[in-house]
Amino acid sequence: MLFKKLFVAVLAFFLLSGVVTAAPNDNKTQSVQYEKGVVLAVSPLDAAMQKQYFMGQGDLVTIKLTSGPEKDKVVESFNYTTGKSPFEIKVNPGDRIIVAVSNDLGKTTYHVSDFDRFDYVYILLGIFVVCLVVFGKMVGVKSVAVIALSTLIIFKFFIGQVLEAKIDLTILTLLVSAVIAALTQITISGWNRKSFAAIIGTVGGVAVAGFLSIVAIKWMHLTGLDSEEAMLLKASLLSSIDFQGVLFAGMVLGALGAVMDVTISIASAIYEVKAIRPASTIKELFIIGMNVGRDIMGTMSNTLILAYTGSSLPLMLLIVSQPQVSMVKILNLNLIVTEIARALTGSIGLICAIPLTAFITALLLKDK
Repeated sequence: MLFKKLFVAVLAFFLLSGVVTAAPNDNKTQSVQYEKGVVLAVSPLDAAMQKQYFMGQGDLVTIKLTSGPEKDKVVESFNYTTGKSPFEIKVNPGDRIIVAVSNDLGKTTYHVSDFDRFDYVYILLGIFVVCLVVFGKMVGVKSVAVIALSTLIIFKFFIGQVLEAKIDLTILTLLVSAVIAALTQITISGWNRKSFAAIIGTVGGVAVAGFLSIVAIKWMHLTGLDSEEAMLLKASLLSSIDFQGVLFAGMVLGALGAVMDVTISIASAIYEVKAIRPASTIKELFIIGMNVGRDIMGTMSNTLILAYTGSSLPLMLLIVSQPQVSMVKILNLNLIVTEIARALTGSIGLICAIPLTAFITALLLKDK
């Protein structure tokens, strides 16, 4: 009963702490401020204007600011374009954009920085929540809660601890994974033996994936600098961070969701069989769990592989489009081996979680 009250208290704390929001933008301390705007008109620069303003090809963009101290003000900006770079921003009337506002020597200038994309993320998020609630009913509501909880834990606790670098990343990652698994399983399935078995199976599977990740990082000499973001952090912002530890955390957290899915499926199947056939022995329940696990094993392992393959599709296209490059060199690239290790360690952890969950569930339900 004490543990149940403690769990409810922890759940209430995270729910009452609010949703994750971006850090406030302190424009007073920034030389460049970023505000939202909408494009009212776009007109090409004629030869005279190009000569007057020392501009090449581009457009004169009329923008109405929709945020900040100059909200509703209509401004003009020169948007330099050549048509040769995929990174150029070509805007049209009606586009929502982010405007870079700079103030140099008392003169304020406005530049098209990027498209304002995040408002559409809210629309997708709303559709996602509605689908969960409509089709999942109470379970859907609980799913929304656990997603919010997991997000809060990662953004408000885990990332903060990574930046402070006071706790070993291996211990921190496994601790956060265990907490997320416990909160998720108990919130969705309730305070019962089925949830406890799924939690133990999840922790076991994640521990296996974590151990293999540590071994892979060491033996394969993986640096964790396999993305532009990581290299940017290393070069300029957070060079003191343990990037191998960050890679380990990414491998473990990436496998956590799939492992939780498998363990609760097996625990639920055994739980229902025990409810219908109370006389079932531990051996019979274990065999049932393994049979269910084998059906899940192939599809979920393939799900992990396909997920990592999908995220690396541009890289694969780049490799295939250059047949003259040595495959020996390509297959030993840090980026390639990292993605392979990420997919395989997660899949092995998932597979190992199946017999562990089946055995623990059968053991916990033996006298139900």
